[in-house]
Amino acid sequence: MILFRAIFLELLNPFGMTLVVMTCLLMMEKVYRLVSLVVDNRLNPGEVGLMLIYLVPQVLVITLPLSVVGAVFVTVIRQSMDSEVISLRASGRSLFNYALPFVVFGLLITVFSSSITMWLAPLASRKYQDLQVEMVRWRAEEKIQPGSYNFDFGNKVIRVGGRSKENGLEEVFIADRKQTPSSPVIIANQGWIEVDENERQVIFRLQSGHVLSPGESGDNFREVKFEALRYVLDYAPATRIRLRKQSVRSWSELRADLEGATRSNARRNILLEMYKRMTLPWACMALALAALPMAIMDPRSGRGAGYVRAVFLIGGYFVAWAAFKDLVASGRASANALWLPVLLITLYGILRLWQINADLESVWGILRRPAGRASNVKNERKKQ
Repeated sequence: MILFRAIFLELLNPFGMTLVVMTCLLMMEKVYRLVSLVVDNRLNPGEVGLMLIYLVPQVLVITLPLSVVGAVFVTVIRQSMDSEVISLRASGRSLFNYALPFVVFGLLITVFSSSITMWLAPLASRKYQDLQVEMVRWRAEEKIQPGSYNFDFGNKVIRVGGRSKENGLEEVFIADRKQTPSSPVIIANQGWIEVDENERQVIFRLQSGHVLSPGESGDNFREVKFEALRYVLDYAPATRIRLRKQSVRSWSELRADLEGATRSNARRNILLEMYKRMTLPWACMALALAALPMAIMDPRSGRGAGYVRAVFLIGGYFVAWAAFKDLVASGRASANALWLPVLLITLYGILRLWQINADLESVWGILRRPAGRASNVKNERKKQ
């Protein structure tokens, strides 16, 4: 119990330091992108700060497995260089006994990561997208001023003649900023800016108007009248809102969507999202098991080789997981294939730990060991 507590507590410090450093590094790109939005679009810095907070759970899902590997390698390499692992084995203890605190540590981080992927990350993504939509709605209401042209919504030019008492807009004009032979022009008598909660879109509800589109010759226009028109507003921070609908769904909502999905593509996308949330946290446990035997080294060797192996371990795992994810997304593999990288890296860790504990130099030695033991038994019997 003393050994377990000592190793477990030693893991906390490198884990925390690695987690903070890796999270800050991965957040730098998002910080730069959001800061550019503040400068270019004069956004509220407070709202941008909330957007950063909502992005943290998505980053933690990636940095938690990296931090587990970093903590295991730093701890085991330090203990190997100080001959603590050799002393432990000389006392007759098994490496599986030594691995127990690492397994428990990996399991606890897996549970914590599962709570993020199952609950916190979808909630944060929903808040993030809601804030983006609210920013678009606020921009539309505040920036579209009567009598002036607005160029803040994609490639569109918007002009309104005035405002009504019901917080509506009158004499609405919408056209492409760069006119092409196929560019339509929308003119409406009235319009209202609303938020579609289901689709998470900011839309223009236009009434009593017509759409002018160029004719085949390009010299005249065709006029199509409408009584009501639903026009979606576009804005740079919200261009990807509609592309990640599954990420904001809770686990119960995903299960309901799966039961109601009839198309194979829709079912595949839902299953992919569900299996991503299940398999990503278990990378913490799998990588902890694989990192432990890889970090054990001879005290006379250098530390650099151990950290190089850590980089290859992390890179190899996530490359394999991304490859299987692409296979599932393209329909060439079942969603269960996402479990294969987790199972393979776990089996590799257990096999390597047993190999080192049995003092076998290679996997070939593992395969030959039963035959060798049988021959030794026969020789001893002959001698007797």
